[in-house]
Amino acid sequence: MRFLDYSRASIAETVSHCYVALDQHYVDKSELEKVRKQADTTSKKVNNFITYLNMTLHPRKSTNRTEKKFPIQDKEVH
Repeated sequence: MRFLDYSRASIAETVSHCYVALDQHYVDKSELEKVRKQADTTSKKVNNFITYLNMTLHPRKSTNRTEKKFPIQDKEVH
């Protein structure tokens, strides 16, 4: 999971550097837009993968209403 967090940060950093490159006239707006669209697509894929992993690794417990929240242990009462 940590690697995927690093991936998301790297995507944002790349886009940020592209804005600097635009300001310095190294790239034009159309090139920036291509990178931004690709970054958006990639971010969505990484986020979806993280969601999938969270659901797979930490599935939600069933909410069966007949199930007791605090099971009583068999203890001898004196």
